Amino acid sequence: MPEHSPAPTPHRAVYGFAFYMLFTVLFFIYVAWALLPVEYGLHSYLPDKYFAVFVPFLVLVFAWFFAFLIYPAINLSMTVDVDDIASVVDPKLALPKGVEFTSWSQLQKGRECQEAQSKKISPVSCNLCRTFHQPVTRAPIAPLRFLDLQEVNTAYYN
Repeated sequence: MPEHSPAPTPHRAVYGFAFYMLFTVLFFIYVAWALLPVEYGLHSYLPDKYFAVFVPFLVLVFAWFFAFLIYPAINLSMTVDVDDIASVVDPKLALPKGVEFTSWSQLQKGRECQEAQSKKISPVSCNLCRTFHQPVTRAPIAPLRFLDLQEVNTAYYN
């Protein structure tokens, strides 16, 4: 069996049972502390009964504060601005690998350079007939890229 398998094992069963028993006993101690009167003298060394209500309430308030204020604030701080280019197009998909994105015109220039390179194909020397042949080239499948709105409008409305 793999070491990091989520399958049940005897080791996990023992720990699961031990934690179940521990938290059951702790819950009964908590309920006894909250409900038994102080006159019994069983828990005179424990904090005031006010904390029996206050601590769970405080935990719920902190959980609410985190879930509805802190967590969304963290997510919003990691989100790009509305006017940032990354909110419109992913430059890593639109540009070749290793090229740093600087402006919109860079996307158009990159496509024009690729088209110009694909048109310049020199003849290839053939070892069989000792002549030069023009290789037959096919256009590659276009990579995933950003469609400029002007380009789309030109294609549909002109």
